[in-house]
Amino acid sequence: MENLWKVIHGSGLRVVGMALTIVIGFLLMPFLVHHLGDRYYGYWALVGAILGYYGILDFGIVTAVEWHVAKAIGEKDATAANRAISTSFYVFAALGGVVLLVTIVLAGLAHLFISVPSDATLFRKVILITGLGFAIGFPGRAFLGALSAHLRWDLISITNQSALLLRTGLIVTVIKAGGGLVALATVSVLTDVLVFLSFYLALRRIQGQFKLSFALASVATLKGLLPYSVFTFIIKMNDQLRLYIDPVVVTTFVGIGAVTHYAIGQRLSLAFRDSMIALLGMLAPWFGRLFGSKDYVAIRRVLEFGTRVSVSVATAMTCLLLLYGRQFIEAWMGKNYFDAYWVLFFLVSAAFFEVSQFPSMSYLYGVSRHRFLAYITLVEAGLNVALSLYLVRIMGIAGVALGTTIPCLAIRLFVQPAYVCRHAGISVRHYYVALFGRAMFATALGVLLPWALLFRWISQPKMPVLLAVIACQCLIAISAAYALALGKEERATFSTALRRTWVRQVPAPATVPVGEIQS
Repeated sequence: MENLWKVIHGSGLRVVGMALTIVIGFLLMPFLVHHLGDRYYGYWALVGAILGYYGILDFGIVTAVEWHVAKAIGEKDATAANRAISTSFYVFAALGGVVLLVTIVLAGLAHLFISVPSDATLFRKVILITGLGFAIGFPGRAFLGALSAHLRWDLISITNQSALLLRTGLIVTVIKAGGGLVALATVSVLTDVLVFLSFYLALRRIQGQFKLSFALASVATLKGLLPYSVFTFIIKMNDQLRLYIDPVVVTTFVGIGAVTHYAIGQRLSLAFRDSMIALLGMLAPWFGRLFGSKDYVAIRRVLEFGTRVSVSVATAMTCLLLLYGRQFIEAWMGKNYFDAYWVLFFLVSAAFFEVSQFPSMSYLYGVSRHRFLAYITLVEAGLNVALSLYLVRIMGIAGVALGTTIPCLAIRLFVQPAYVCRHAGISVRHYYVALFGRAMFATALGVLLPWALLFRWISQPKMPVLLAVIACQCLIAISAAYALALGKEERATFSTALRRTWVRQVPAPATVPVGEIQS
């Protein structure tokens, strides 16, 4: 119950944080463009892209720390948790040094890709400030992984949201006061450093016997982290390929003008995927803790409950996007972009097959079997590229999207569940009928029946009306899923945890030793 409360509470805050980020980003971009101008904002976007590539230097170690600390909590081994945190902290510190060196090299080469001397000088200052801040904050990722292992996404979300509001307020203030890119970079760096400092203080507060020491860092511990992290890194690279290669294919074979039409459907499908990650992408450390305590019965129970919830939510969102996607595109972008609907149709279908399996993916991470996930995502990415290159010549942009859907359907709906069921000791028939099938059909009925009887006849010419109709349908679908997809015991457990979240019965703030935390 304690862990379920943490997951529900953290999920809600993560969704709020994602929505807040989207809204602020939508409002802040025109403000910055207006005050900085196209050229200087372009330099800021370039710096942001470079920092995005720096993130690859994570090498999946954050996820490895999350798993090792979660496992240590399940095993009630405070020393193992401290070793993992300390080792990753100093490894990230070394990687931060690499980031700083790369930044210095990029700053020295600025004149090669920026022809205006004054702009090159400005770019050097901005990239050095942001690179230095990134290098300083990089070790803080160890604390992020450890907090995730404690299932404290509420603290992570509140910290990130507070930093987002602080950063936005400072940016607006300094830009209005006449500050430029240097001031913008300084504000961003300072708030990022504050975030990681807050993570450190939060970890000290919630983890008893916490100790960060160079003496605890060891090559042996690093060797234990790397086998886990390397497959996480491979999965991230595969996801990068299969999710973002499509615009390149469209540009090459259809034309640059078609990219905008494709991007409309792709953006909606990625928003669907990101929403599901915020809502359900937090079960891995829970599985890790249960795996550490060898509570295999609880692991299967969490896997089954998570599957019912993920399939229900994914089904509701998929049905709503497919039913109202055309009207949404018209209200959002106009009738000239109707061809984006088929892109949306195929990509959302592909996203459904993936996000409905998030609990089984988390299970593989939690029991350190994600090597299999690395292999199948590699196969999926390869098939995605091959099919997209073939179908784009036949169907245009819709063919590129279909090339994404076919391998995702085959691997996520058949290959991955079969492996997870065999490893978790769950009957394949029970999975497809009692878990996946029951949740999908109950939720789809909750969407399609009201739509056929009532909502299809309601005109939705404007975005507010359309969103209101979608919200009503969503509430009906959630009610149907709650009543028909979940079992009686699951409904009671979920309701109790939800009531606790609603009345804000936050766990006692007193420090709890690692060895006494219940799994």
